[in-house]
Amino acid sequence: MKDALGVPVGMGMDPPSKAVQLAVVVLLLGFLVINCLVQARTDTPTVDEFVYLPAGYYHLRTGDLTFDSSNPPLLKMAMALPLLAMDLQLERDPRWRDNRTGWGPWIYGTRFMETNRDRYLDAFFAARLTTIAFTVVTGALLWWWAQSMLSPLAALAALALYCTQPTVLAHGALATLDMGVTMLVFGAFVALARFAATALRPLAALAGALLGLGIAGKGVTLIFLPLVPVLAVIGWPVAGRGGWPGRDRERLLKLADGMLVLAVSAWVALLAVYQFSGFPLPGPVLEGIRFQANASSAGEFPAFLNGNWSQTGWWYYFLEAFAVKTPLPTIALVLGGFAVIARRRGRAAGDAWIALPPLLLLYVLSFHFGKNYGVRYLLPALPFVLLVAGVAVDACLRDRRGAIAVGALLAGQLVSCVVTAPHQLAYFNVLAGPTDHARRLLLDSNLDWGQDLGRLATYLEAKDVPSVGLGYFGHVDPKLYGIDYTLPPQAPAVGRFAVSANFLAGYSYAVTYAGERMIGVKRGAWSWLDRLPPTARIGRSIYYFDVGEDDVRRLA
Repeated sequence: MKDALGVPVGMGMDPPSKAVQLAVVVLLLGFLVINCLVQARTDTPTVDEFVYLPAGYYHLRTGDLTFDSSNPPLLKMAMALPLLAMDLQLERDPRWRDNRTGWGPWIYGTRFMETNRDRYLDAFFAARLTTIAFTVVTGALLWWWAQSMLSPLAALAALALYCTQPTVLAHGALATLDMGVTMLVFGAFVALARFAATALRPLAALAGALLGLGIAGKGVTLIFLPLVPVLAVIGWPVAGRGGWPGRDRERLLKLADGMLVLAVSAWVALLAVYQFSGFPLPGPVLEGIRFQANASSAGEFPAFLNGNWSQTGWWYYFLEAFAVKTPLPTIALVLGGFAVIARRRGRAAGDAWIALPPLLLLYVLSFHFGKNYGVRYLLPALPFVLLVAGVAVDACLRDRRGAIAVGALLAGQLVSCVVTAPHQLAYFNVLAGPTDHARRLLLDSNLDWGQDLGRLATYLEAKDVPSVGLGYFGHVDPKLYGIDYTLPPQAPAVGRFAVSANFLAGYSYAVTYAGERMIGVKRGAWSWLDRLPPTARIGRSIYYFDVGEDDVRRLA
């Protein structure tokens, strides 16, 4: 096999047979599924899940898509589909959807929890199975596309990087929108690439439908739309460049026809999700775009980076998040892949397909997006990034030492993945420093998203702690796990306390699980505990303190 410049790849290495390749693919995807299942069963429903699943269930049962329009309904409904087979209560009283305070979805999520306490955790596990399916499909698509541009070994390496990627494993096990929209966006570009190679109108229609569904799943899809005509033109064959038969005039007409089919398919798919209500676009779509535009410029909640809080974020946030939240083997291969692509200077048309989407997403998030809440926002670009890493693998496979280096990198990432499990959400590489230093760099969905409440219950039971002062960053009622608690005091006091990393760092947020009322948590309310050494760290996000009288005197 040769690369885009005609240079042999994988020299001296015989490619494995198709049967062996398929066996490896099954093993890798099986490894991914097992990791995701463990996390899906053990992680407490996270901050976004708490809202998305009840909203999706409400959408499905009522057909009302106007509630919680800050994010589109498609993926929320998809994740809620398994709940239709469960005996769950649906609250229809509109007072529980009152959003005048801005907390309407959380109020409704709390009501959903209260009316379905016996089946609550089972409902989230069932919904998470849908996300796991999205994650597997994305991995299969990644390998399928990689085969058309990489050697068989490099294609398997790209899939191996995907299946051992902590961010993929973490969010592939949660009932959130990130992996679903990743599947839809990546699938759309796979179909678009096949359309450029074959000029088959059904492929253009498929690409458009997936883009329309992506927009109905999460607004980040809109960022990728400008690349659709650009990549189609780059990949379109012209005289002297081979490809499917036909004169240039015919080919250009086919291109224009395909783009029209794609646009109409995207529009129809989007309207179909909203039951063809509203023209030219449904009202909830426009309302969601306005909400996200405002939140992107002014932030929705405070963002945290390197010990500082900001309402509008930092331009380098996502670069730093990627640098410390991505395994070093992946980073090394991605940098190597971009170096190879840069050396080609655009002479390989296929490079644009995998380099431009992540670069565009990174640019928009860095300079036009104020919601700096997690590396997960980069997930829709990750399959493209791993194909770039595959380019570096092919370059390394040209000699024995390079092949050994690739094997060592993949083995190192596998070991890191196994050691981190089942705490992939809070993974940080060695660039973040000592284990506990990570919370000084990044918070929110990078580390503390409410996932460790169940693990705290296990710890308290093992230590025979009857009651605890709990400052938990999340929305699930601790009593659901049998935790007897009060809120911690805002001044040093004797007692046993468990506080989430976000609150230790001073996050200003709200407690929604304290009965019928919401309690605002002021900036730094429980940060006094951060001046004491913790007795234990629960999971990766909750810190347990046994505060004595000497500790109180010292703090005073």
